[in-house]
Amino acid sequence: MAQHDIGALADLEENRPLKVMAGDTAILVIRRGNEVTALAHACPHFGLPLSKGHLDGDRLICAFHHACFDVSSGRQTQPPGHGDLRRYEVEHRDGHVLVELPENAEPHPAPPHVRAGDKSRRVVIAGSGAAADACALTLREEGFEGAIAMISPEGQPPYDRTLLSKGVLATGDLPRHLTITSPEALAERDIDLVEGRVAEIDAAAREIRTETGATQGYDSLLIATGGTANLLDLPGADLGGLHHLRSRQQGELLARAAGKASRAVLIGGGFIGLEAALSLAKRGLDVTVALREEVPLAKVVGEEIGRAIRTEHEAKGVRFVTGAKVAGFEGEGQVSAVRLESGETLEADLALLAIGVRPATNIAGLSPQEDGGLRTGPDLAVEGLEGVWAAGDVARVPTPWGPVRIEHWRVARQHGARAARAMLGKPEGEIDVPFFWTALGRQYRYLGHAEGWDEIRMDGEATGDFVARYVKDGRVMALMGAGRDAEIARVHAEMIRAGGPLPA
Repeated sequence: MAQHDIGALADLEENRPLKVMAGDTAILVIRRGNEVTALAHACPHFGLPLSKGHLDGDRLICAFHHACFDVSSGRQTQPPGHGDLRRYEVEHRDGHVLVELPENAEPHPAPPHVRAGDKSRRVVIAGSGAAADACALTLREEGFEGAIAMISPEGQPPYDRTLLSKGVLATGDLPRHLTITSPEALAERDIDLVEGRVAEIDAAAREIRTETGATQGYDSLLIATGGTANLLDLPGADLGGLHHLRSRQQGELLARAAGKASRAVLIGGGFIGLEAALSLAKRGLDVTVALREEVPLAKVVGEEIGRAIRTEHEAKGVRFVTGAKVAGFEGEGQVSAVRLESGETLEADLALLAIGVRPATNIAGLSPQEDGGLRTGPDLAVEGLEGVWAAGDVARVPTPWGPVRIEHWRVARQHGARAARAMLGKPEGEIDVPFFWTALGRQYRYLGHAEGWDEIRMDGEATGDFVARYVKDGRVMALMGAGRDAEIARVHAEMIRAGGPLPA
C-alpha cells in the first residue's frame, strides 16, 4: 500500500471529475466541499478517460460511449463495458489530500456475483450476443442461483459485434476486446454455453427445441436471437466473394478475403456499411458504395449531416454511385462485378451486402409483428407468452419515445439487464436512454431516438464540431453530434432525469 499526496484540498475544483496523478498512476478525483472521492480514472469499456465525462449528482457518464457509474460506490450502472471502478482510501492532513493505492489492485473489479446453487429454477437464453450476455451476468449479480443455459448459434462466447466493421476489417486481426465474456468467466458464474439454434418454443410445456432436436426446459426464457442479414435474390447471388457482416465468422471471412482483394463494392449506405467502407479503404482497397439514394443516411440523420459524412468518405478515397439499383452479380464462380439496372457494372473482387437486417424470429411458437419484432411490455415480457422475454434487435418495446425496435448494441445490453431483473421480480429502475456511436471519418454520437422529425436544429456546421437536435411535436427526441461529447453526455443526464425526450 502506497500513500500519495495529490495536493491541497483548496486547489481541487469542486463538482467536476478531475484527472490527478498519484505517483505514476492517473486517478479520478471528485471534490464536493470537504469530501473527496478517488476512483479508477479509466473507463472499463476501452480505457478512455472518465475525467472527460459528465457528473450529475452521484452519476458519472463517460463522454465517449456513455457507460454510467455511481461514484458513491464505484458501481457501473449502465453499459458498455463490465466492471466497477475501484475506490481508493482518502485521508486529509494539514489541508492536503492523501490517496492510498494498493499494489497490483485491479482498477475495475468485477461486480460481485453468486454461483449456481439450487438449480430447481432454470433460465434459458436463446442467443449469445450483447443482450444474452448482459442478461446472464445480471442474473448472477442479482443473486440468481438457478441454472442458466445460453444457446449460442456459433458455439462462441459473447463478443462485441460493433468491432466487426471497424477493428476486424481495418486490420484483419481480432482485437483484444472482441470477446466480452470469456469461456472462463462464464464457467466462473456457472453459465452453460450450449451450441445450437432454437427452432421451436412450446410455451405451454415451457420447453425449447433446437434445430438438431435437442430440448431444454425453462422456467424463464429470453429471446435474444438478434438479426439476420437481408440478402438479395438476384442472378449471381450464389457466387463466391459475396459477403454480409452479421457474425464473428462472417467478419473473419470478409477480413481474410479483403487481404487478397483490390476492389470492393458495398451495397447499402447504413452505418455498418459506411464503417466497413472506410475500414476496407484503410486496407488499401478501391472501395465503391452503391446507394439507391443521393445522400447516405439522410433519412436517419438528415441531409446536411449525411452530405458531410459522404464528403468525409470521399476524402478517404471511397467512391459513391447513387441512384444505384442492383440487377445481379457477374463472374465465373467468383464475383467479378456488380451489375446495376442502369446497365453499369462495378468491378469487384468482393461485394458486401449491407442492406439491413430482419429480426431472427423465424421460430415456431412465436408470433412476430410485420417487421419481425416481438411486442413486449416495458419489462420486455413478450405479450401472450408467459415466462418469455425478448431483448435486443427482436424486441419492440413501449418507451418514452414510443413503441420502438432499436438495433443498437448498447440498447441490447440495457435490454438484457432489464429482462434479467424482471425475471427475478426486481424493480425496473430508471429509464434506459438509447445511445450509440459510430466511427466514420470521425467519431459521431447519437442520443435518444427519432424515427421522424419536424425540424433539425443545428448548432454548428456539420463539417465541423456540431450538435443537431431532432425536434418532433415540440420535444427534442434525439441529438447527434461530433466534437461536442461533453455536451451530449450532459443532455443524457437531463433525459434520465426527465424520463425521456426534452422540451424543445
